[in-house]
Amino acid sequence: MKTREKLERLKIEYRKKVEIPEKYKKFFWDCPAGSVFLEKYILRILNYGNFEEIKELYNRYPKETFKIAFKYPEIKRGVKFWVKRWKELKK
Repeated sequence: MKTREKLERLKIEYRKKVEIPEKYKKFFWDCPAGSVFLEKYILRILNYGNFEEIKELYNRYPKETFKIAFKYPEIKRGVKFWVKRWKELKK
């Protein structure tokens, strides 16, 4: 399949390394070292986590979670709704 436009990859903004908690190891099958960039950590939990895990993540990293949720198009609409709602409620 040929495309006419050159697609650009999204740049990683949050390069801080974080340790992967034991309960989230199942989302990081490709990271045997036990630590990942913060952006990858948030993105995986937004994609594969349940409501409680996402809420816990938002409470821990509110600014970063909001920005990443609206940066990547593969994040589900319902996840974006709740992240936006939690941000509005914190004001």
